Amino acid sequence: MYDNNKYGGRNQPPQYPQQPQQAPPHYGNYGPVPQAQPYPTHAQPYGDPNLLYADQRYEGDLADPAIAAFAKRVYGYFAGALATATVASTAGVFATEHFLATQNYSALGTMRITALVLYFASFLAVVFMRKSHSPLKTGLLFVFATTCGVMIAPMLTFFLAEGMGMSIIFAFGIATVVFGGLSVYVLATGKDFRGLGGYLFAGLILALGLILLNIFVPFPDAISRLVMAGILILFVGYTLYDTSKVTRDYYYRNDAAGAALMLFYDFFILFWYILQILGASRR
Repeated sequence: MYDNNKYGGRNQPPQYPQQPQQAPPHYGNYGPVPQAQPYPTHAQPYGDPNLLYADQRYEGDLADPAIAAFAKRVYGYFAGALATATVASTAGVFATEHFLATQNYSALGTMRITALVLYFASFLAVVFMRKSHSPLKTGLLFVFATTCGVMIAPMLTFFLAEGMGMSIIFAFGIATVVFGGLSVYVLATGKDFRGLGGYLFAGLILALGLILLNIFVPFPDAISRLVMAGILILFVGYTLYDTSKVTRDYYYRNDAAGAALMLFYDFFILFWYILQILGASRR
C-alpha cells in the first residue's frame, strides 16, 4: 500500500520520465538495417591476428583496399629491385670477363670488395631506419639490389665459362616458383607466420656460424650440400615470415621500401643457394 500523502493523494507509485527509444533505420519493408561492426584501419592496432571481424575479414586481409594498395606498392618495389639486380649482374659478368681477360685481378677484387661493403651498408641502413619514412630508403633498396647483382656476377661468369648457363636459368626459375608460391599462399590464405621469428633467427645464427667455420675448416662435399640445403629451408621459412609482415607490421609502419628489401633478400638467397646446389651436382 502506497502512502497517499507521499504521492500527492494518488495511490500509485511515482512516474519517472522514460527515455525515448529510437527505432533502427529501415529500408522499406525489408526490416532493420544491421549495424555493422567497425573494421580497424591501419592506424588502429589489432588484437588476435586470427580474429574474424563482422564482415569476415581478418588482420592483413587484402580485401581491405588500403592493405591491397600497400601490397601492390611493395611488390612493385620488389619487381624494380629484381630488374635492377638483373641489369647489374649482366654488367658485372661483362666486367668480370674483361678483368679476367686482361688479368686485372686487383680491379676485380676492388669491385667485389666494394659491392660487399655496399651490400651490408645499405641493408643495415634500411634495417636501422625501419621507423623512418625518409625517401632515402627507396634509394638504398636499389643500391642493395645493385650490389647483389654485382656480388653474384663472378659466380655467374664461372657457370657460363663451364657451359652451365642453363643451370642459371633453372635456378632462377626454381627460386621464382618457390618464392612466388609461398607468397601467394600467405597472401591468399592470410596465415600469420610471424611466430617463426625466434626459431628463424636462431637458425640464421647457426648458419652464419657454419659459414664462418667453413672458411677456416673446409667441409666435405656431403656436409657442404647438407648445409646449403639447411640454408634453403631456413629462407623458405623467412619468405613465409616476411610475407606475413608485409600486410601487418610493414603496413602499419607504411614501410614499403623496407618490406621490399627483405623480400628481395629472401629471393636472392634462395637463388644463390639453389644455383650452388645445381653447380655442385654437376661436378
